[in-house]
Amino acid sequence: MVNIERRTLLQAVLAAPAAGATASLLATPAAPAAAAEGPVDADSPRFALAVLPDTQYLFDEDSSDPEPLKATFRYLAQERKDANIVFMTHLGDVTEHGSEHEVTLASDTFRTLDGKLPYSVLAGNHDIRSSTDDQRGDSVYLRAFGPQRFAKMRTFGGASPDGYNSYHVLRAGGRDWLVLALDWRVSDKGLAWAQNVINEHRTLPVILTTHDLAWSDDAGQAQLSDNGQRLWDRLIRNNDQIFLTLNGHYWPPGRATLKNAAGNEVQVHITNYQDRYYGGAGMIWLYHFDLARNVIDVETFSPWFLARDSAKRTPLEAETIELTSAVDRFSMKIDFAARFGGFAPVIPPPPRPASAVMPDGTAAYWRFDAAGLSGTGTAGTPVAAGTVVRDLTGHGNDLTVQVIGTAVPGSLRSLVGAVTASAENAPNEAAANVKDGNPSTKWLAFSRTGWVTYQLTKPATVVWYSLTSANDAPGRDPRDFTLQGSNDANTWTDLDRRTGQSFSGRFATNTYSFTNTTAYRYYRLNITANSGDSLVQLAEWNISDGSSQVLTWSPEHHAGQPAHGSLRFDGGKSPDHGAILRAGANAPINSMKFTSGYTIEAFIKLPEPFEGDHAWMGILSWEGRSGDAGKTTGWSTLECTCSLNISPERFLQYVVYPDKQDADPTSWSHALPTGRWTHIAVVNDAKQTVVYIDGSKIARNPTQPSTGIATQARPFAIGATSFDLQYGQGFYGWIGDVRITTKALRPRDFLTPYA
Repeated sequence: MVNIERRTLLQAVLAAPAAGATASLLATPAAPAAAAEGPVDADSPRFALAVLPDTQYLFDEDSSDPEPLKATFRYLAQERKDANIVFMTHLGDVTEHGSEHEVTLASDTFRTLDGKLPYSVLAGNHDIRSSTDDQRGDSVYLRAFGPQRFAKMRTFGGASPDGYNSYHVLRAGGRDWLVLALDWRVSDKGLAWAQNVINEHRTLPVILTTHDLAWSDDAGQAQLSDNGQRLWDRLIRNNDQIFLTLNGHYWPPGRATLKNAAGNEVQVHITNYQDRYYGGAGMIWLYHFDLARNVIDVETFSPWFLARDSAKRTPLEAETIELTSAVDRFSMKIDFAARFGGFAPVIPPPPRPASAVMPDGTAAYWRFDAAGLSGTGTAGTPVAAGTVVRDLTGHGNDLTVQVIGTAVPGSLRSLVGAVTASAENAPNEAAANVKDGNPSTKWLAFSRTGWVTYQLTKPATVVWYSLTSANDAPGRDPRDFTLQGSNDANTWTDLDRRTGQSFSGRFATNTYSFTNTTAYRYYRLNITANSGDSLVQLAEWNISDGSSQVLTWSPEHHAGQPAHGSLRFDGGKSPDHGAILRAGANAPINSMKFTSGYTIEAFIKLPEPFEGDHAWMGILSWEGRSGDAGKTTGWSTLECTCSLNISPERFLQYVVYPDKQDADPTSWSHALPTGRWTHIAVVNDAKQTVVYIDGSKIARNPTQPSTGIATQARPFAIGATSFDLQYGQGFYGWIGDVRITTKALRPRDFLTPYA
């Protein structure tokens, strides 16, 4: 980030003639302003805001030295384009005494920046008579840094009648932002003016700058000053638009996060380096906003010291180039859409009709709104086996819902809170392992009997349950046991009693059903006898209300998805279970070879938290075995000829056996995120395959030739990957629109277009 910028700066500086030992190398005339500045990208999600705190020791009567600040301004102008620096704000105390000499010198120094970068300046207590507020009237400061100075800046919005408070509107990240610059002591009239400015810009996020708002302890923990408390109570707390405040005045620097009346976070930051060597030497905070990553990265450095020849820097100069403590260099996570949602909600694009997203060559298109699926509209509505998802191309590739595996339907695992047991071998063989969805972990107790209790987050009516055997000796398996229910964990009701039970092997699952109409908050598996060993163990215990929830309808969708709906798949292992959408035996998609190229697109979302073992779950596949297609290169001839899967590390895997080559070129992505939607595109140009994630080409795309897909006239399916013509575990998460075309599409032609 800034390293590139600094190299650029140093190259420019070091190419200049050497200057005296006490002069800044940046004092050498720079390139013409237009070339140095360049245009900023107002639509880029990445931009920077420069923050300049107290510079008073650089403008202190006959001890003044404006060179550090000139160097800072030249740096900002020169790096404006590359770093996308959109604005600079000064936090007050421009000068030490506010004298005619100091203010004039400071004003002349700021001309270095005029016409190159818009900025704001506000009065600190050293710039004016500190006993006065913004109604003080005329001053040397006001004549130099009043509204007339900013009037020609395109960002300037206006000033209060007294001239000491102003605001700017910036265009950055594809939206407008409001910067308020308030006097060191803003009056009631000034506060009313500021409130009116906010009222007139009700959809803009606000950065409030002033001189005195918070102070910090030595640990960097900021808290409001008396004046800051007044600003908080009168202006900040009740204006949700204010998400960031910046002030100087005090040192050391620090920050705090406060909650406003709307319950949202307000970042309160103080920065001041006048106590540092050379009065801070024009040191700046550079706030790098990244709306794509939902983060603001902040760094602190002095361009003046940075530009010096490293061999000639004094020790104090060297140690003051850049500050990297937790209060000087840090990152803030901000979900901008959520944080600004109360006053500027993101209006999602309307759904697009199927006809608008089926270009020539579309072989099949499935979506899960009313256009493609009957019975949509209520979140959580079960999608029953036999339900038909229509192929909206009209090519006859309708899909039918099928339930796969031997699942206990309606699992209540997500409702299980606390897990307790009669005994456990903590930490690795603890009771909590029986609910983690991973059969390779287990609960173990050093006795022949024992019990495990589930406390649910709310009462539920259990009618089915399953037990999965663990590794090691079968003599540890439960043989005789009773399932009990309670609403106080003291009085228990027997619900189901089993004796003489056994398992077919290790990691095998037995399922049990019984009649129950009462909702209980607690359920206990009471094991009264094991299978003969001195220990008792269990890998998994799943409970269910018996409802069919392996596939439900959801209104959730990717923001760029044409249809506003999806299907929530609740597949998994132990035992293998799930749901698939399977093409009919005679569907054309089953036999298409795609030798002229293809694009397969899907929207998916992985749950957060991502619970259980879902290694190698499938998103979609064609059922035909690779061996039947005459392929010999893969890890198994029983593997299907084309599939899109998720690895144990959540890497996306696309493996295809081409129609024309005896090969199995496989693409691998990075780890897919959880809790947010992802767009996947598999693009084949009849020569090779390239996979895109959210419009970005992944790294591990094989260059191996790949022409077509060796389909075997076996059904195409969404929701799982077949092996030896059988389905194991199903997909776990959401799947949205799926489209297959018979040509290689460019990213700009994807279902959600990318530049």
